[in-house]
Amino acid sequence: MNELPIVDFCTLPTAAQPMRLLQFEELFRRQAHPPRWIGPHQVEFTFADTEGLYAEVSDLVARESECCSFFDFVLERRAEHAGNEDRLVLQVGVPASRDHVLRAFRERALVAIGQAG
Repeated sequence: MNELPIVDFCTLPTAAQPMRLLQFEELFRRQAHPPRWIGPHQVEFTFADTEGLYAEVSDLVARESECCSFFDFVLERRAEHAGNEDRLVLQVGVPASRDHVLRAFRERALVAIGQAG
């Protein structure tokens, strides 16, 4: 499994980094669809909008923004047109200089739902 290259520019203490990665992996296992590129340096993650998930994801991305300020997170709820389920959509963007981080992030999301390859 690829490791996120966060050591050089993340202010999160080294000892806390594995726990943060696990928190994102747990979130990624709950994806409703595989992540998809929506721009050259932007990926969209989609989840079923379950009770409490919005607050959970909001908290996680707020904590991540504190230590890795280059991330641009947008979290929103959307109605699913093909079904009756609402979706929670997380868009993650980075500057071009941090594209490798976003690619590793997306790869972790694919591994979490068994679609890496």
